[in-house]
Amino acid sequence: MFAPSFGPTAKLASLSDPAMTRTPPVSQSSKDETTAFGRSLHVDLYGVAARLCDDLTFCYTLLDELTAWLGMHKQSPPFIFRSPDEQFPDKAGLSGWVPLIESGISIHTLTPKQFVTIDIYTCGNLDPETAIRFLADRLQPTHYESNYLVRGITYYA
Repeated sequence: MFAPSFGPTAKLASLSDPAMTRTPPVSQSSKDETTAFGRSLHVDLYGVAARLCDDLTFCYTLLDELTAWLGMHKQSPPFIFRSPDEQFPDKAGLSGWVPLIESGISIHTLTPKQFVTIDIYTCGNLDPETAIRFLADRLQPTHYESNYLVRGITYYA
């Protein structure tokens, strides 16, 4: 079991470190969270198997299933693209996005570095722990970093 870290200065989290504790977002009260327009979760996952980083079908399915897992609604199926390895060898991997009624989820992989970054933005509710648990289960990283942002705090003011 692991706990994600949150806030603008999120600490490096190891999946094998049970002592990690959740830290609330810095300088944002719970009132801000309940009245805000949106929530944004950014997760960087390290040590992900290269075969997963480079698998179009896997990444497509990951976006598709993450959307359902979070109870969000797709505007269209996910889009996934492969970076041209020969032209950009340091950027070899995949990029994708699924547009949501609630906003969108993007993924970028760098296969040679076994690195995956996922951004989830929603104008609805978002449970960061649920999202990170889903990603960690599917991608099996050695460790990850995360940042959770509350956006549009005065939108409804």
